[in-house]
Amino acid sequence: MAGKDTLTPEDWIKAAFRLLTSAGPKAIRVDYLCRELGVTKGSFYWHFTDLAALRAAMVEHWRHMATRDVITSMTSADLSPRELFIRLFETVLAMPERDYGGPMTEAAIRHWAAGDDAVQKVVRDADAERLAFLTLQMRGAGLAGPEARSRASLLLATLIGLEQLAGEPALPRIDISGFVDAMLTPAPSAE
Repeated sequence: MAGKDTLTPEDWIKAAFRLLTSAGPKAIRVDYLCRELGVTKGSFYWHFTDLAALRAAMVEHWRHMATRDVITSMTSADLSPRELFIRLFETVLAMPERDYGGPMTEAAIRHWAAGDDAVQKVVRDADAERLAFLTLQMRGAGLAGPEARSRASLLLATLIGLEQLAGEPALPRIDISGFVDAMLTPAPSAE
């Protein structure tokens, strides 16, 4: 049995993500978490003042890992726009680890956000940060104005959708290079 001194706040966050993805937001309860980790409630309260503090830490941890860390890892002058978007797809579709709930984490967070205003705000902020980054990259690839933002929106929606479908073995794998090439090709001008 693990003790309160051997667990870290991240261990609790990981366990909470596993419960979230397997049973939904109502399963994020102290007793379930303690059972999952094989510890007493005292261990939980050693790390968090209450369940609300854990939940807030979860969504901020998600935002940091699934948005800020990804953006930081994509920021390199050595990458062409095409290489950046391909790497972005590969990175996003390889995350998150099973420790954090596996491929359904993004869907679980969004489901949770539908019924919780605080979580919804974090998800909206993360999406705004993601969209701003993608729009900037589209502009760097030579697309302008509304077209850059529209394509960035489509790219973001595609990434979120593909994350949710990652666990479906019957679906064909997307041609990431072909999709990225299509996204980066300017629309023909209407003359």
